[in-house]
Amino acid sequence: MSCNPSDDGEGDSHKNAVPQMLDNTTVDMNNAQHDAGRAGPSLAVGKTFVVDPEVMAQWSSGHGGTSENGVRDGKSRSANAAGSEKVDAKGNSAEKLPADQDHLAPGDSAEVGVASVKKKSRKKKSKSKRGLAAPTGFEEFYVDAPLTPAEFDEEKGLYDPDIPFSRRIETAIQRYCARRNLDSKRKDVFDKYLSLGGISSGPKQFSGGLDAKDLSDMNAAEIALMKATHFVDVDKWGPEEAYQVDFEGCVKSFFSSRVPEIYDLSGVDCVQQVKSKTNVVRNFLNYLLHHEVCPEYQAQVHAAKAVCDKTDNELPRVTRARSYFPGDFQTACSEIFGGAYRGTSGQNVGWASDVEGFAGMSPDLAKQTFKVGMATHVPDEVAKAYMEQGEALSITTTKAYNAGLEVTELVRASDEVKRFYERHPAAKGLKSLGRLIAKSWIPPYRLQEDLTEEEKKLAETNPAGVVENHSFLVEDYVLETCFVGMKFEATIREMSFGLKFFDTTHGVFCSFYTLLPNELMIGWRVPEAEPLPYRGKNNATVAMEDDFDDVEEDMDENADFQQEEQNDTKDAEEGKEEESAKTVPSIKVSEAWKVER
Repeated sequence: MSCNPSDDGEGDSHKNAVPQMLDNTTVDMNNAQHDAGRAGPSLAVGKTFVVDPEVMAQWSSGHGGTSENGVRDGKSRSANAAGSEKVDAKGNSAEKLPADQDHLAPGDSAEVGVASVKKKSRKKKSKSKRGLAAPTGFEEFYVDAPLTPAEFDEEKGLYDPDIPFSRRIETAIQRYCARRNLDSKRKDVFDKYLSLGGISSGPKQFSGGLDAKDLSDMNAAEIALMKATHFVDVDKWGPEEAYQVDFEGCVKSFFSSRVPEIYDLSGVDCVQQVKSKTNVVRNFLNYLLHHEVCPEYQAQVHAAKAVCDKTDNELPRVTRARSYFPGDFQTACSEIFGGAYRGTSGQNVGWASDVEGFAGMSPDLAKQTFKVGMATHVPDEVAKAYMEQGEALSITTTKAYNAGLEVTELVRASDEVKRFYERHPAAKGLKSLGRLIAKSWIPPYRLQEDLTEEEKKLAETNPAGVVENHSFLVEDYVLETCFVGMKFEATIREMSFGLKFFDTTHGVFCSFYTLLPNELMIGWRVPEAEPLPYRGKNNATVAMEDDFDDVEEDMDENADFQQEEQNDTKDAEEGKEEESAKTVPSIKVSEAWKVER
């Protein structure tokens, strides 16, 4: 439908019809919901919405729809007989447009723009809708709900004592993972704990994936089984006599050996980090007890839980002691008597500069620390021997060896010693000393077959049954982190005047330190009984090798041809040089003859 005026008089009638059309079709924005199905188009003039007569004429013939600019019609019309009202963006009417603009012809209408559409802001879903606020099962006071009769009957069949333990523990692990919200950190701890116990973790192979149709035909237990990622290896499905079930040993080895090696616990939140890891293992052990997965190993599971409680107390202290050892007095002795810390003041050696926070000890400070410690704790006979040998310059190191030690007693600094260190000018800035008493301990990782001949003789004279006691002077703040039963390995030096100190420490461990060889078996594959049969070459491989042989022959022929060309060229050059050498003297002779003539 054309709205442009024509020359035959229809233009005048059209102009007269425009105001009437506007009067009959414009609707106020506040009444836009009155006739949503017959919504009309609207365009914007700046912040003012007016009705384009030409578009209105097209809309009137079609009775609804959307405008050419894609904006849904019907939200910007106002009923006004004299002229269109000025409407703001919120739909509130303002001043009316002048009458001359209200009666503009289509070709003479004011500048019209496209109405802007305000985008709706996407609100973030709350944590409850995203599932972040849902219980994880690892809350401090979380307990599993009591079993219903149906669940009890189901689990009674799953965990029947007649079923092999390997099948029961595999089912329990899979159902446990389905009922707990394991985030990435908890899952990492749980997977490493299970791998140490011989449980494989990873996606299930050859399952073909799951679709909605498969899931609709399964119950919760079957879905959990299909989605499981933890499995007991086939070689452990045999009789239980073929392997040993030891919950307590696995937990001891995991927290005393694996966790300190894998995770960095040296931060200020060491206690919280340790508790977050023990909580995962403790939660799993509680699940086994609650669902009666293995009643024959119930005592072991309770013992493993006790190890988790002991880890919360010991492992943070072991971590701090590892950073404090060997202490100021031991470092001073090492500096004075030529130990590992000799000449490390100011980090002037390569290895000391790599140790964070290590600054060594100056010779003057080492002498001051040593003399004050000798004066407060060393017996009179040891002090007298030191003075005599010191004057004669005969102090020597009689023995230096690595030894495992287990703390048996801690003697903290007395009030008298503390007052001496606080008031005496010579002890200004020094830490008060106590005494650490330990007995010999053989680390489980020390293999007998690696001993030298001298070490074998020493082991024969001092077998494992003979216990040797050691006494060391250690700062009181270091003793605060130690506890009875703590184990560590150090280099011990014995001096000629009767003093004994440990030079460096090679490891500090919990009282329940256990080392299992299970880690060596992770990823183990049983070798084939017979080697794989030799597979002959197919025709394509033989043809390819023949082609390579032909290429090599062509390259050899090429090389021989190039060598022959080089030899011919060399011979030709040598012949030219000989000819030139023969002709040069004859010219000289003829010239000389001419001169004589």
